[in-house]
Amino acid sequence: MITEVLVRPTPFSSSFTLEVVCAQSKHTIVRLISEQGRILKMFSWYLIRGTNITSISDTKNLPIGSYKLDVTAVEGTILYSTNVTKEE
Repeated sequence: MITEVLVRPTPFSSSFTLEVVCAQSKHTIVRLISEQGRILKMFSWYLIRGTNITSISDTKNLPIGSYKLDVTAVEGTILYSTNVTKEE
């Protein structure tokens, strides 16, 4: 389903870009999760077949550290997961 994912810049400071390439269209949920497991950002994203790009902003007030970024199917299946790092 998801054939390629790019997160840039890495590490990030105030925002980052998420680029997802899909083989088919799919309704997904994107979550940014703290090391303690708390969901800090979550939004619905309908991915179309091909390249999809979005910006995740308003992260300036998050503490420096590591976060988990998940793209899940609406049913809850994790389609892609990675760690992202915030720096100053």
